[in-house]
Formats: sequence, C-alpha cells, structure tokens
Amino acid sequence: ESLTLLEKFAEELGDLEERILNSRINNIEERPFLERDEVIQSIVTEMKETQRLKLNKPRVVCLWSPRGMGKSSVIRRLAKMDEFAESRRCGRLLIFDAAWIPSGQMSVEASTLVSAMVLWHLLQLLDGYGVKLAGQVVNFKRMDFKDVVEVVERRSRPTGSVNSFEAWVRSACTTKNDVFKQWCLVTAAAFNAQQDCACLVLLDQTELLVKQTLDQRSSLGGSRSRFTEVCSQFPQQMAVYCTGTINMQVDLPAEEYSRLVIESLPALLPLSFKGAKEAMVQWGGTQYGEEVLDQIYLFSAGVPRLLEYVFQTDGELASTFEIAFNAMSECFKNSYSSAAPFFDQPDVALSLVLCSAVRWNATDRELVPGTSTRWSDIFNAGAAFPDGASVLVPLVWWFRDQKRQKVLAQKARGLNISLEGLLPDPADLLQAPQQGPLSRGTLWEKQVCNALAARFYLYCLADHKTPCDTYAPFLEIYPTTDNHLRSVLEQFSVCWSDGVEHPDEEASVLDRVGKAIKSNKNIKNAHHDLLIPVKRIETGDLEYIAAQCRYGNPKTATELTKTCQNKAWKPRTSDPSSEVPDTNVLLQICSTSEGMQKFQKTTPWAKRQEEKRYSLMSCKAIIAQLHMLRIL
Repeated sequence: ESLTLLEKFAEELGDLEERILNSRINNIEERPFLERDEVIQSIVTEMKETQRLKLNKPRVVCLWSPRGMGKSSVIRRLAKMDEFAESRRCGRLLIFDAAWIPSGQMSVEASTLVSAMVLWHLLQLLDGYGVKLAGQVVNFKRMDFKDVVEVVERRSRPTGSVNSFEAWVRSACTTKNDVFKQWCLVTAAAFNAQQDCACLVLLDQTELLVKQTLDQRSSLGGSRSRFTEVCSQFPQQMAVYCTGTINMQVDLPAEEYSRLVIESLPALLPLSFKGAKEAMVQWGGTQYGEEVLDQIYLFSAGVPRLLEYVFQTDGELASTFEIAFNAMSECFKNSYSSAAPFFDQPDVALSLVLCSAVRWNATDRELVPGTSTRWSDIFNAGAAFPDGASVLVPLVWWFRDQKRQKVLAQKARGLNISLEGLLPDPADLLQAPQQGPLSRGTLWEKQVCNALAARFYLYCLADHKTPCDTYAPFLEIYPTTDNHLRSVLEQFSVCWSDGVEHPDEEASVLDRVGKAIKSNKNIKNAHHDLLIPVKRIETGDLEYIAAQCRYGNPKTATELTKTCQNKAWKPRTSDPSSEVPDTNVLLQICSTSEGMQKFQKTTPWAKRQEEKRYSLMSCKAIIAQLHMLRIL
C-alpha cells in the first residue's frame, strides 16, 4: 500500500497536537494553569542540565504528587513550550503514559519496553505517512502498544512475510541503541530535523512502573523496580522527565543508583485561595460568591481536581455550597476511593486530621505518627496532599460524614483536644450571632491552644513516648526560625499530656502547675488568655508562661502596661501594683508577628524582652486552617 511520502517537511503537521499529545495522555482538556510557573521553569532547567552534564549514566528529572494536583497539565504545558518547539515539530518529543503498558507485558525486558516506546511514538506521529529510509519507503500506521512490543520481540526470529514497518524493525532496529539511532534518522528524513535538535522524553503515570518492584537492590543500596530498569535504558544525555503519584526515591539511596541518577523536584502544592479564585474565573463555569468560595476552599484544601468538579456544577442552585459539596463528594467517590479506608481506621484518621490541622512535618519516607502506615501510601491514595514540609487533608474527606466525625471528635475529646476548636464547621461560623474582631479573637485562642496540645500528642506518637511521662523541648513542639523567640522557648521543655482545660475560676501563673494548657476563654475579662505549663531545663522548676492571644496586630507597650500584662493578675484599687508578683515569661500570640517587638530602649518592656521574658509568637506555622478566620 502506498502512503503519502513525508520528506524533509519543514512545517508542523496540522494535527500534531492530537498525534503526539492528546492521543498519549488521559488529560486532553486545557485547564486553568496557575501557580505552577516556577515548577515548569525548574523542570526545564533540570532537563537542560541533563543535556549539559557528561555523566556515565542516564539522569532522570522526577516530580511526584498525589492524583488531582495537575501533573498531566504540567506535561501538556511542557509539550507546548517554546524551548521544545523544534523537537516537537520534528517528532523528537516523545510523550508516553505508562498506563499504555499492559500488565502482562510489565515483566518484558526493559530494553524491549523502551524500544517499543520509541517505535510506538513514531507510529503515532507518522500515522498515514511513508518515510524513505536507506532507499526503501517505510509505511507508518498506528498500532496498539502491546502489538509494537510483540514486533520488537519478533525481530530476532523473522517468520513469514511482513509489512514495510516490521521489515525495517528487523533490519535496522535490532538493538535498543539502533532504535534511538533510527529515531533520529526517521525524523531527519521526514522533517529535516538537524543533528542538534534534541530528543526529549516525558513520561506520565510512572507510579505504575514504580509499583513493579524487583527483589533486588542496586549496588548503591536502592530499591530496583521497573521504573529504575526502564529509565536506565535511555541515553546518558537525553533529557527525560517523569511524573507520578509515588515518589521514585521513597527508598534509599536519595539520588544515585548504579545505572541511573534521579533528580527529584518538590511535590506540586495545593492552590492558594487566590489561585482557586482565579481558576474559577478562568474556568468560566459556575461562579461563586466570596462567602461560598471561602467554604469551598476550606473543604477542598485547594486541590485542583476537587475545584474542577466544583466549577462545573449546573442547575438553579449551582452556586450554593451544598451543590459544591456534593460535587466534591462525587469527586472523592470517583477519584479517591482508595483514600476512604484510611478514614475508617480511627487511629490513622485522627493522626491524619491532626497532622493536617497543625502543619505537622511529614515526608513520604516517614510513618504517620502512631501508625505503621507510611506517608507515601497516604499520598499515593490521595488521603492527604503535601503542602511543602507539611500535609493537608481536605475537610470533604471526613467532615460531613457523621459517623467518622463523631468517632474522631470522641477520640480527640479523650485527649482533651477539641477538633471543633481546631477545625470548626464553616457553616456554623457563618450562622454565628456575633462576627467580627471579637469572634475572630475567640476562635484564634481556641486554635492556638488546641494546636499546641495536638502537636505535643503527635510528638509523643511519632517518638513512641508515653505522654504523661514525656517532657519535650518547647522548640520541638513549636519550631521557629526567629532567633529571639528561639532564645525564649529554648529555656523550657513541656508536658501537655492533659491537653487543654477550661477552669471554672480564672487561672493564673501562680496556680499549681499541671500538665494541661489552661484557657480562660470562659472567664469574663480574664487577665491572661492562656497559661502554658513548662519546665525550666536548667533548674527543673515548673512554672506557667502567660499568653495573650490576639488575632491581628500586637498590643503596644502602652496597651500592655495599661492592662498590667507583666503582672500575675490585674491589680485592684486596694492592691498596689508593686505588690503584685510579676509574670516570669509573657508571650503575645498574634497572627501577624513573631520575635522581637519594637519598644523604646530603656523602657521596662524593652528590658523584659532583652531578658528573654517576652516575645511575640505568631502560631501561623502550626495552624493550617487560618482561612477559617476569613469567614468571621
């Protein structure tokens, strides 16, 4: 059969995008692409670095993230970048989804799979065209990947008459290196690709290869898998980018295998509220009011796939939160069913929810505190999403499930930790009779004390310690990079095994020191909001740190003096100020500042600060759902 001959074609095929992109990956829609520009630039930079370095083994650039974070959209964006325009036009940009490999062929020789990827790419690219190679015309017609694998396997045992493509494979593609060479020759003949036009590879859903582990170790200690075997087959300076839901480096070594180097990039982050709002506008579907969008953002945690479902609702009530919630629930059922079992295990579920609420540090190699489950399994299932060094669990995963919520709330109450204080229902906040600064301040105080207690509990779980017998360095519970606050907190260790208490009478720094953070929120006009029990590391003495919670800007020196915050209690008329004991240490916990406060030199507050008896503490680093406070 004679096909149209493609010879030194200097333009771009009219349906090139369909041939090399839409027919290759499962994401064929142009979605809003936000807050990913730095990621794209990092990938491009690292791919160029692969081409520049002269290593003795392949170097693969990897990015992993849970499903629904936009990994395939990143591949779409990379495929269309100007930097890769000539490689794209000439057919030297290979895009492949590991889902095309049938499970029965996963055990095929890695070199065979890679050869089949390149040949399958050429068949898709040149479908319906012939290319003249070494005086013979080779006709290219689309084939299923499994059939291409069989062609590659048959090349060493020719039988019967064959078409021009299989004859070419038998004669010119006898080894993997031959296949890479022919890739360049075919694209040079068809598109006049020059010698300096790079061959590039973008691989999607590589978790399917990572899961196929081999009962062998790399000579450098790493866990070998289909992924490492396949990627080690690429030429040393060929730029290869891989993405998937499983971190390819979850087992040591961190970087280098005996036949492969992996350059890993940080996981994609959930969208910010600003990004979610812009995505809604760009999507052009359902437009929500600010009040509803606030709730959507809290329940979705900024996960792009959840937001995509939300922005495609329809009907008269499409722009209401209930319809949006139903859309997110549908997404959970369709895309994240593997996450559900984790929330049916109360111990795992509570740990996940608390880790998310208090920004607990989590890496995929570590175990979820108090469990035998690795974070990598949690991320792969989509039960939680990396957010820098911490994680986020969308509220929609559990919040409106009455059975799950009841079990989690009861378990938390058993620890004297209020889930409602950490993660209140946004709908309840909207219906609260009082809103504004006072309501925000009350919620802020609840979030602060419960976050501190929850972090102590997680610390004990992670280190397999008995809470009532454990004193942890304050800086382990509240990590801060501010030097002054560090100098204040490093004096103390803490044991908050009794969680948070709300005494019937006002608590003060002179009370007998226990193992619960005391909150005076139920006491009208209380002098200090929180009393935080600590032990001085140097002397072993127990005492309370007094804390004033303020959502917004800190109180000034004048305001602090006027309210006698440096005293154990507010002096009465018959109780001269000089006779009231001082507080040892005072923390002003306000959301906007951390560390030293600007005071005039030589003033009492400046002196107290220099003596490490006063500091600002923001707590923003340990409270994930600060967006709750927008609602009030």
